[in-house]
Amino acid sequence: MERFNNHLNFKNMKIKYRLMSVMMLLIICFCIVVVICLQYVFKAYDEMLYSQSAGAINNSIGDIETELQSIEAFTLSISTDARIQQQLSKAKEITNEYDRAQILQDFKNKIFTSMLTDKYISSIRFVNESGYDMMVNQSAQVPDENKKNEAVVKAKEGKGANVWIEPDNMNAYLLSAREIRSIGVDMLAPLGTLIVQLNLDSLIQNHLSITKDKVTLAIWKGNQPIYTPDLKFQPSTAMLASKQGYLTEKIEGSSYFIAYTTSRVTGWTYYNLISYNNIFKKKNDLRFALLVVVLLSLLTVIAISYRVARGITKPIENLSMQMKQAEKGDFGEIVLEETDRSDEVGYLQRRFLIMIQRIEALIEENYTRQIMLKDTEFRALQAQINPHFLYNTLTSINWIARVGGQHKISTMVESLSRLLRNAMNNQVEVITLGEEIGLLQDYMNIQKVRYESELQFNLSVDERFYSYQIPKMLLQPIVENAIKHGLENMLESCTITVEAAETTEIIEVSVSDNGPGMEEEFLERLRAFEITSKGTGIGLKNINERLKLMYGEQAGLRFKSTVGLGTCVTVSIPKEGENHA
Repeated sequence: MERFNNHLNFKNMKIKYRLMSVMMLLIICFCIVVVICLQYVFKAYDEMLYSQSAGAINNSIGDIETELQSIEAFTLSISTDARIQQQLSKAKEITNEYDRAQILQDFKNKIFTSMLTDKYISSIRFVNESGYDMMVNQSAQVPDENKKNEAVVKAKEGKGANVWIEPDNMNAYLLSAREIRSIGVDMLAPLGTLIVQLNLDSLIQNHLSITKDKVTLAIWKGNQPIYTPDLKFQPSTAMLASKQGYLTEKIEGSSYFIAYTTSRVTGWTYYNLISYNNIFKKKNDLRFALLVVVLLSLLTVIAISYRVARGITKPIENLSMQMKQAEKGDFGEIVLEETDRSDEVGYLQRRFLIMIQRIEALIEENYTRQIMLKDTEFRALQAQINPHFLYNTLTSINWIARVGGQHKISTMVESLSRLLRNAMNNQVEVITLGEEIGLLQDYMNIQKVRYESELQFNLSVDERFYSYQIPKMLLQPIVENAIKHGLENMLESCTITVEAAETTEIIEVSVSDNGPGMEEEFLERLRAFEITSKGTGIGLKNINERLKLMYGEQAGLRFKSTVGLGTCVTVSIPKEGENHA
């Protein structure tokens, strides 16, 4: 029990847990305070936004109604103007077009001036029972005859009052119509019908643009649409039953605040749809600002905690990183300095340094031993045959072949003699690239006699590369592999090409063939030198290790192969191997 209480004691907790406890306590307290404040602020802000949005909506509707009333006032002023009344009465009796045009000049001027001063009027038309039809417009949109006749009939039914002809599916414009009646001698006699066409979309959009929030407006008269937005909105039964109100509703998967009211002038019901994403934009901005403040505060707390913990945990972190490098085998990346710390961390650092030094010594010793073993095997292979006996025998065969006129045999024997002489010379480990190419040509002379037309050999090495020094017997095992794995698995002729190129610091000699190539999986194993060499020849892995031992990590072998196209082996050697003697 006492041990358990000691663990719960803050002073006895591990440093990691102590720091985490303090940091978490600060963050929890801070978050609680922030949440309480945000709830209070957002609640007050919601009420303010609803009030402002409702006021803006009512202002927009009032402006639209004012524009409609101004159109009614305009048609009323036309119909009650004494001079226009007199002109229309005279024009009713005149059939001559010129005389009629002269009499109605004031009427036309007033109509034209009114249309130009009101940007929402697209056309004004006047017709009478005598067949006179006059229209002035600033839009190509003209009501059809059916709509005109409907306007004339409704205006007659209105008996001088203004009537509205709402848009429908075929005609997307609003018409104001008023029958002009005589107020002179022929009291209330019809003089004609004045039809004003309004651009309803321009009128609505212009007045909605004054609101701060993006509002979508729909206008219905009962259950008949007058002006509808792109949204698939349909008033519910509850909306149709009441003249005004507001509610929230989902439309096409998004939430909308819908405020609606019915006009006493037109009988239209205005539905204002405001997306929550827009109406609460300021709220979202405030939330974002507060979130930034919270995050900055949290970062400050974390930074303070980090600075406190850094001085304690930094030595341990450095030691952990060095251990990871040792685990990967990257001993060259490990940098350990002597420490004067006398605590547990200093002791671990010193013991780890001693361990790494011992491991490096063991690796170096083992690597040197493996190289010596490979070199011994190579020399043993060279010494398996008595060199003088073979060389003297081949010289005798060469002279017999020449005497007998067997030039092919003579060429093969001479090539073989030079190859054996080079192999038997154990005193020389490095030769020039030119000498290696000469030995390679001797080797190919022997193979071409064996395979005849099935084997083609191309040599494309500039003589300026001949002075570079390379390990003896470097290219011959690679060409031998190309013959074994290329030519012997082909039905057609095999072409082996040897080329040389250079960069600023490296010379590259490549051996390529047009053989069957390798599968990607086999090629990856070859690049990792996981393919075991068969027979007693010099394997590619051994060649790669010799190159790296002599020239460093810049030197080595690279492999490229494509199934059906062939294989290319590239030997990279630093230019420091050039012989300037």
